[in-house]
Amino acid sequence: MRVWRKREAHVIARSSEVRGLSPIDMLMRMKPRFLLHIGANKTGTSSIQRMLVDNAPALDRAGWVYPDFHLQHCAHHALAYALAGHPTRGLPEGWRGAFTKTTADPSKAYVISSELFFRNVPPRAAAQLFPPGQTRIVLYLREHLSYLASWYAQAVQERNLTASFDDYIRLFPQAFDTFLKRWEAVYGADAITLRPFRRDAFPGGDIRQDFLAQMGGVDGIAMPAADSNLTISGNLLFFKRLLNHVMTYEEAHAHPIPDEFGAYAELTESFRGRFETGPETAALVSNLFAKDRAALQARGLDLGPVPDRVNGHPCPNHDTLQTEVSLIARVAEETGKAFLPYARRLPVWPH
Repeated sequence: MRVWRKREAHVIARSSEVRGLSPIDMLMRMKPRFLLHIGANKTGTSSIQRMLVDNAPALDRAGWVYPDFHLQHCAHHALAYALAGHPTRGLPEGWRGAFTKTTADPSKAYVISSELFFRNVPPRAAAQLFPPGQTRIVLYLREHLSYLASWYAQAVQERNLTASFDDYIRLFPQAFDTFLKRWEAVYGADAITLRPFRRDAFPGGDIRQDFLAQMGGVDGIAMPAADSNLTISGNLLFFKRLLNHVMTYEEAHAHPIPDEFGAYAELTESFRGRFETGPETAALVSNLFAKDRAALQARGLDLGPVPDRVNGHPCPNHDTLQTEVSLIARVAEETGKAFLPYARRLPVWPH
């Protein structure tokens, strides 16, 4: 908890007189009513959200609240879906009034976090709840190749995506600048704090500590154990891509199938982590997003060096493909995995 001593208050008062602002206005600029963490996805958002949920007393002592308002997986995803107008994943009637009551204490500042905000919520819709002038936005962005690779692996795991990584890049270019301009048009660039998703940019290499620094520092935080949110890779990723050919979107997305493949990542080291990306793919990403990178650099954001390749597990690894598919099949048959009926549609499924 930060304590405002008399000398600090005097400095604030003197600086506010120079700027023509009251001391209260200065404090509001330093600690806005809302701190809106909008992502992006694949930048450690889950670890930040878990930390906020687990440390309500420490946040309260520092004047912050992370509202328990329809939280999903520790995040305000339902709120983001409601603002985006999602037909099935929103909130029940009357939610706006309920949110206003939840955030009505004028002595508190409120942290809201969901990575769905950045790409899915129209900023003008967000401004209805989080007014410009009372809101500061925090956004973490990741180097393009590692970002797309991580998102691709998640899309294969959770949906019925069958495209190769190179085709995915071409079909779904993810220019950060396009989305960022929309937020800047509503809130202004000065209200948006951009941070690179880079360990060397974080205190102690921990994004959670970096986020607390954006809050002005919070004492007494107990860091929860790191989330086991492994990225599938290698032949497990290749097999899921193959399986997606015989599944509809609804079948691939249905619980617990995505989680089953996440659990497989624990079986062997070659099923998790980065997948191998060659120089041709790295060059493709570099060229496609050169303008985007330049636009971010113009804002003072350095995403780090541009990689010329990514070392990781081959996808597929032909030398171990048969052995590892047999392992996937054996575990599935022994434990009765939910994806079994679909896997048996494959002519290559071991019987």
